[in-house]
Amino acid sequence: MPTTIAIAGISSTLALLIAKSLLQQPDVHIRGSSRNINKIPDDLKSNSRISLVQSDPYDTETLRTLVRGCSVVICCYFSSNEVMLETQKSLIDLCEKEGIPRYIASDYTADYRKLDPTDLGIKNFTNDIVAYLGTKPSVKGVHILISLLIETFLDIFEVWYPEANELRYWGTGNEKWDLTSYWTAAEYVAAMALDPNASGFFNCSTPPHCSRRS
Repeated sequence: MPTTIAIAGISSTLALLIAKSLLQQPDVHIRGSSRNINKIPDDLKSNSRISLVQSDPYDTETLRTLVRGCSVVICCYFSSNEVMLETQKSLIDLCEKEGIPRYIASDYTADYRKLDPTDLGIKNFTNDIVAYLGTKPSVKGVHILISLLIETFLDIFEVWYPEANELRYWGTGNEKWDLTSYWTAAEYVAAMALDPNASGFFNCSTPPHCSRRS
């Protein structure tokens, strides 16, 4: 039976990989929104199982049409705390109005629930989104914890120097790093989207596996 999945913010790196992973299933159809459809690769734009709309995260009329009739909505927005909170609340409201049973929340990161708000300032919105979904009994939240994306970690923290073939680090060198690649993270998200019974928190890490977290 065909399944239709909406991806809000489909032009992001992670979202494009999620779409490619989902399309490996022949009965999956995707609806995607993007501020700029031109950022989407031609092979996805020309795919008959993908329909795209150009929309910003505040265009509720277009986004309501996007989510209508979908089995799940995947959010792949990436912005400031304020924008992430406002736009996701709006998207969750649309899911409630259209009877969408599940919402996969952004952001995809480490387990933030036990952190003080000052510990991870750029992710302060995450707990607020969890709380907001708790007020929507008809929309189940799905929260995928992937730790840190290895590509982002290596870039931002400047630990890998390819010219010198050198990895620089703090500590003894025996500390464990909990990292996940973009592609592996995308496969986790796609798997959760395809499982109609998946809701709540899932700890997804490498080697590949996902386990429910209470």
